[in-house]
Amino acid sequence: MAEPIRNKRPDVTAPTPQNTPASNAPISSHAQQPGVASIKEEDMDRATAASIFAQNPKLVQMIQGRLGSLIGRSSGYIESLPTPVRRRVAGLRAIQKEHSKLEADFQEEVLQLEKKYFAKFTPLYEKRAEIVNGKVEPTEEEVKAGDDEEQSLLAEDASAESAPKQSDTSENVTGIPEFWLSAMKNQVTLAEMITDRDEAALKHLVDVRMEYLDKPGFRLIFEFSTNEFFSNKTITKTYYYQNESGYGGDFIYDHAEGDKIEWYAGKDLTVRIEAKKQRNKSECRRAAADEYRFVNCACSYQADPYR
Repeated sequence: MAEPIRNKRPDVTAPTPQNTPASNAPISSHAQQPGVASIKEEDMDRATAASIFAQNPKLVQMIQGRLGSLIGRSSGYIESLPTPVRRRVAGLRAIQKEHSKLEADFQEEVLQLEKKYFAKFTPLYEKRAEIVNGKVEPTEEEVKAGDDEEQSLLAEDASAESAPKQSDTSENVTGIPEFWLSAMKNQVTLAEMITDRDEAALKHLVDVRMEYLDKPGFRLIFEFSTNEFFSNKTITKTYYYQNESGYGGDFIYDHAEGDKIEWYAGKDLTVRIEAKKQRNKSECRRAAADEYRFVNCACSYQADPYR
């Protein structure tokens, strides 16, 4: 049977082109296929709370209404201050507003500067893609400049003496195979999320591009070669930000939209196929008894969530 893969790591914050860490991780990823997590007490608390709210929609409405009435309401502290102090607090608010305006201008100028240099980076990215995919070969000057830098790095590495010798047995290799998969596995955050199942598809990733939107936001473009998993040649994900900046002048993430992946039959990497063994009558009776005990336990836990 097919079921969605559980325990996929949630996105805690929305990624931006500027917040990628620079630290490296080993090429080989130790990420494993998703498994079934053990039940923790806090997970039971959440499940119990969700069950209670699901069965009591009026309770949810009452809580939402109560919270809505509290938004923007003063705690009364400012009103309790002497008049001269309240005037000073009002003055500080005015200063903070001016600071926020300058911060918004600063963020806007930073964005325009990023766009300016992104236009200068683009030809380099295009040349990189051509070399990676075997469309062109680097010039002798580029090879020499790269070799000089590599030799200087190896000279600083004490373990360079024991490094394996280069192999010339694959002279007919085109471009740089699995370049983007290796790059992703060298990035700490991404390496932790990539499973063996993902690697099989990411081996076909041939280019990654980024483009800014006319409105606040950007789009990531992933280009794939022909593969056994999906028919898409490109998959995009677009990140949108609110038109108005936040209190501190930063752009506020709004939402993201991604392309629908056209999976081939039986190749959807977001589901896992599990074969269930037919149980005999005694196993079914034991399973029914276990389920009965679990239901009783869950009911008593829901009645007294603090036990």
